[in-house]
Amino acid sequence: MQYIKFNIETWQRKEHFQLFEDQLNCGFSLTTKIDITHLKKFIQSKGYGFYPTIIYLLSKTVNRYAEFRLAKKDTELILWDIVSPNFTIFHQDTETFSSLWCEYSDDIDIFMMNYNQQISLYSDDLSLSPQPKQIDNIFYVSSLPWLTFDSFNLNIADITKNYAPIFTMGKFFLDNEKYLLPLAIQVHHAVCDGFHVGRFINQLQLFCNELTD
Repeated sequence: MQYIKFNIETWQRKEHFQLFEDQLNCGFSLTTKIDITHLKKFIQSKGYGFYPTIIYLLSKTVNRYAEFRLAKKDTELILWDIVSPNFTIFHQDTETFSSLWCEYSDDIDIFMMNYNQQISLYSDDLSLSPQPKQIDNIFYVSSLPWLTFDSFNLNIADITKNYAPIFTMGKFFLDNEKYLLPLAIQVHHAVCDGFHVGRFINQLQLFCNELTD
């Protein structure tokens, strides 16, 4: 887990950071729909699972942009070199979930190996956080595969210490011969603006399309 201390004084967003950190401490959320029509064909051809493929693409996009890798460590603002996904898995029998993480790799085959290893080790453990080793350089992913949605919002009582983005995906659906995936994104406004979320979504869509090549 390597990081550097982030220099706020030379940051173009210094005033914005201070506003949303000190005076108006808030986050914001945005829900969109990702076109996964071509991505579904790629997944089927490779035999990958749908959920880990989306987690991989989210991870790839998150690690592309610094604003999604900022964190607060003690009292300092830091920038992680790499962040890895922390994701939920559902236990059908108990109707509860567990939270797991796997190490990110830009190589999708290595990422799938990392993901599947954690699933094989801990998918039957009903604990909320079954892995003995936990890390700080993470972001969050969850899924609601039972329903589609047009809007999803997390009401976080105290967002002060959490700069990591949170992603929630819904059930994909067919619309005019296109498969669309609802995706909600929650961020802290101190480190991220609407421009950054928009750029993230556009890049994520490109990554989805590129995996079909």
